[in-house]
This record gives sequence, structure tokens and C-alpha cells, in this order.
Amino acid sequence: MAAANFPLITVRDAEEADLPALIAIRGDESEAPHRDCLREAQGGGFRYLVLLRGQEIIGLAWLVSRRPAYWSDANDTQHLPQIVALKVAESQRGQGYGSAFVRAIERAAAKAGYDQLHVAVEPADNPRAYALYQRLGYQQLQPEPYLKAWEHTDSGGNRHHGEDWLVDMVKPL
Repeated sequence: MAAANFPLITVRDAEEADLPALIAIRGDESEAPHRDCLREAQGGGFRYLVLLRGQEIIGLAWLVSRRPAYWSDANDTQHLPQIVALKVAESQRGQGYGSAFVRAIERAAAKAGYDQLHVAVEPADNPRAYALYQRLGYQQLQPEPYLKAWEHTDSGGNRHHGEDWLVDMVKPL
């Protein structure tokens, strides 16, 4: 699918051959979390998407309509479908690629039959993302951020955990 206003920008499902680029964009992660997400995408309810400028992968995101069983909030069915882990390569930020990526994900969710799309954002720790979603029409569902603890163990045996102060946001499609 081509993103509006960016003729050289496309969004597609991630592939195993994309692993080096995905790891580079996310930072110091091992391959295991990415492989787990690629495997999860095979079962439906989860899409691992990449943003390309030409042939170069410059972003990634998950479109989650069913949380993976190994996530600590796997049984939570609220606020789905949801954009999770959206990230644009640092060198490409501030050029409109994030907005184009979100719009392409919105089109994918609408095409899948959804009438709204959610995102959880850390407004204090990630004000750029918070401002982006507000600009794109997402509305905050809670008046104040709430603390969410999360954890999972990837297929490589690495435990991932943390706490985030989040607000949930939603946009009608």
C-alpha cells in the first residue's frame, strides 16, 4: 500500500530478510523479539509492518487486533485494534514519515473492517508521539496518565519488562 503524499513511501508486512533493518531501527535488541513478532504475524490478529522510502526500511510498527499469548496483557481485549511500537529511524524523523505511516496503518485497519484505531502513548516521555497522534485526530480517553506494568519473555529466553505512564487514545476511522 502506498502512503498518501509520499509517492516513494510504501508500507508492507515485515519479512525475515528485514531483521537487520528492524534491529537497527529499534536499537540494542536481539533478533528474538523481532522473530517472535514475525511468527505472531503468521497467525492473524497481529501485523508487523515496515515503512519503506524507496527500498530502504525507515520505520516499523505493529497493528495489533489480538495481543500475543506471551504478553502479560494477553487477555486484555480493550482498546483494539491498536498501533504498538511505532518507530521511525532517528535520521528520518521530522519529515512527515511518521504521519504518513500512521495514515497508512489507519487505512489498513479500515480495510480490515475496523471503525476505530487505538494507541497508548507516554505523553511525558514521548511528547513528539503524543503531539503526532493529537495532530492526526486521536482523542485521549483518560484525563491523566496511568501506570502500566508489562513483561514477557521472548523465544530467546530474554525477559523484557517495564512500567510506563500511558494515556490511551482513539480515532474513528
